[in-house]
Amino acid sequence: MRKKILFTSLIILSFGFFMIPGVTRAQNISKTQKAGKVSVTLKVLPAEHFKGSDVEMKWDGGAKPDYIQGSSMPNYHLVTFVKKKGKPVEDASVTISYRELSPNKTDWMSLPVARMHVAGKSLKTTHYGNNAKLADGNYEARVTVNDNPPATFRFSLNK
Repeated sequence: MRKKILFTSLIILSFGFFMIPGVTRAQNISKTQKAGKVSVTLKVLPAEHFKGSDVEMKWDGGAKPDYIQGSSMPNYHLVTFVKKKGKPVEDASVTISYRELSPNKTDWMSLPVARMHVAGKSLKTTHYGNNAKLADGNYEARVTVNDNPPATFRFSLNK
């Protein structure tokens, strides 16, 4: 009986923790589109580490990563995976721009695109993008790969 009460209390405390204002839960978004000769998958994930003991991503080209410890305090990892004929494209020229649609409509912002892969994994995990500071709201992202037409994605972020 004592174990049951303790277990129930832990569940209630855990649930309460996620209901506290200001506590952010990880939000994972993944959307895929065909854009000309390539398949583009946009992912919006919690910001990831590029340096330090808990490194998650290995930067290997393009723009410099926006570090979690940096002055911009990024909270999301806005990236795209590119495939051609089902295989990852490791050497694409990728541009990513995004804008907030609501609560305020903003101008398009260009994301500095870094090429990266998962630390400790092969280049088959190559993807493009960067960490970014994004507020709650509705967004539109436009991804262009090489000379293919752009892929446009809509997504929502909320706590």
